[in-house]
Amino acid sequence: MLFGQGTQSNAAEQTETTACGIVSAANAEEFVGGPLEVSKIDKKIMINAPWTHDSLCTYISKGGDADSPADATRFLDLALRFFESPEAARKIHEAMIEQYRKLAAAPDAPFKFTTIEPLGGFADKAFLLEVIAEPAGEYKSAQILFYKDKVGGSIAAWKKPASSLETTKAVLSHILGKLP
Repeated sequence: MLFGQGTQSNAAEQTETTACGIVSAANAEEFVGGPLEVSKIDKKIMINAPWTHDSLCTYISKGGDADSPADATRFLDLALRFFESPEAARKIHEAMIEQYRKLAAAPDAPFKFTTIEPLGGFADKAFLLEVIAEPAGEYKSAQILFYKDKVGGSIAAWKKPASSLETTKAVLSHILGKLP
């Protein structure tokens, strides 16, 4: 299956993989319920970064604020990064995990991290971060950092009050099945 907008190359159509192409609006509604609003950046070229470009896609319940989603009842955020090599993807994946560990240890961290560990069943290619997203409650928001071959990324999804972890893991399985 091909995703994104095509470009011509040697008389053959080539397409790019995008976050919103991998998790369509219909997919998002299946994972977190609907109706949803979408905010996306299909391709953001990165200068002086060890990756070539980003593709972002965020789905949020109607009336929600994608920049401050903690109060939204339904949310799905997918960020993909495209690297020149699997080794580059692995290195950035490991560096991001280390940054989150430092953030979690900071006394002034914006969230209370409850889990920072590899995600079982995905070898060393997926890492789970859980935080208490609502200071007045106990609802945990799960974010999964992952990479596959030359693509890395992060996912956060929830359908309150259902488990954010189970919802985000379902989205991860879907994404990994769609990546090249």
